[in-house]
Amino acid sequence: MAIRMFFRDFAFSAGELLLPKSIRNKGALLAMRRLASAWARDGYVLSYPKSGRTWLRTMLGSMVCAQYGLKVENPMELQHFWKLSSGIPNIGFTHDDSPNLKFGHEVEEDKSRYRNKRVLLLTRDPRDVLVSYYFDAKNRMKVIDCDISTFIHEEKGSVDAIVAFYNAWAEARYVPRDFLWVSYEEMHADPRQVIRSTAKFLGLPDPDETLLREIVEKASFRNMRKAELHDSFGHERLRPADPHNPESFKVRRGKVGGYVDYLSSEDIAYVDAYIDRHLHPFFACYYSKEKVAPSGKELAPTTGQIQAPTIASIGLAQNTELRASNDNHRRERFMRLAAAVALFASGWIANELDANFAPPASAASLISEAQEAYVASSVRAKMVSQIETSDVDRGEIFDATGVDLPEIPVDWVVTDAQLYPSDLGNSVVLTMVTADDERVSLFAAEEDTSIGDSPSMELNNGVPVAYWEDGEAALALVGELEGTRLMELATTLDRES
Repeated sequence: MAIRMFFRDFAFSAGELLLPKSIRNKGALLAMRRLASAWARDGYVLSYPKSGRTWLRTMLGSMVCAQYGLKVENPMELQHFWKLSSGIPNIGFTHDDSPNLKFGHEVEEDKSRYRNKRVLLLTRDPRDVLVSYYFDAKNRMKVIDCDISTFIHEEKGSVDAIVAFYNAWAEARYVPRDFLWVSYEEMHADPRQVIRSTAKFLGLPDPDETLLREIVEKASFRNMRKAELHDSFGHERLRPADPHNPESFKVRRGKVGGYVDYLSSEDIAYVDAYIDRHLHPFFACYYSKEKVAPSGKELAPTTGQIQAPTIASIGLAQNTELRASNDNHRRERFMRLAAAVALFASGWIANELDANFAPPASAASLISEAQEAYVASSVRAKMVSQIETSDVDRGEIFDATGVDLPEIPVDWVVTDAQLYPSDLGNSVVLTMVTADDERVSLFAAEEDTSIGDSPSMELNNGVPVAYWEDGEAALALVGELEGTRLMELATTLDRES
């Protein structure tokens, strides 16, 4: 990891000094930058949504802030902390292809992009995930409007998607260089041990007992709920959709086995049967009491109705099967060399290594600007005096503004393209009609933000806004569509880029 960190910091800095932005942010070098960005990641924390990732992330972020003396407002932004100290590993947090927006048969199984990485997989009892995600999708994302029984049987992101996601990782657990499985139930039973093992796995310093007690208390359910209510972190990720509706909080209940309070006996029987029939034996701890299956793991009792696995770690030193999944060492050496060259050529984050690091913009500012631009473009479309242009030259726009637009699907029609003055700096707005005759607006700005590289969604003044980051571009898609559909379109744009 030390060698990776050295090349990461030195090469990015050198690239920033030697190559102008107009060269390194387009064409082949842009593709190399994206390859280099993935290469520079030391590890990933993955989970299905509503599995306790915010809790784990807050504890880890608070620990790193204390260990490295960082003064930041939001400890959840751990993925940016490596920019403040070269000793901190570059850790990515992702829901891995947004399985909650899919049916089970659509969930991605190929995990080859995580080869040579450390992957921590956080899981939770699928029944609790199901209930928690239902309330998140209904009250926060507002992408569904049905009762929980209908959601279980008919909607995307239900038990079939959760099981498919778990199964994909059960089969792919030998793909990463190192793999650590941690459960939400285990965090409830012994959060200090989870943090200590996770820190060791990710290459972070070992916390002492005093620090462990402090961060566990700071991230307790009571304090996290209080922080959300008072918007202490100043971030959409920990802010209730409706302070008067307890089911709209991000930190909703934090209870193991709480699904029994929401699901009917018929729905529990249906979900149990589906899990027992389809879930991979690697996750046998989530089988119902009626099913007994071998699991090859020592199980430890928890405070809930199921048993949590002890922390399961797989690595090259422990399991030679991993070499079979990644045995082309000559190709690996070539790819490492190519990535190092790409790092040197790109230099895309050297400015972030400056001691005067500025906090990235929040999603709230991006969402607000995107919606204002959407309203403005809607007004323009109705005004005969306003000249619209459908000509889009991505290279010309980039040269003039520094905004790197994503590729637009070939069956979408751009009806207008305009520069837009915003508080985020140079911005571009594209008005488009999709293949299904849906009108949407894409807002793009050259701005470092605290949002993730996979689309998320917020409802702003009744209009859904999907937003994500792609390289140095902050993107937001707006349209008066169902939230689920807008997220599908945003995911399409993200893949095109």
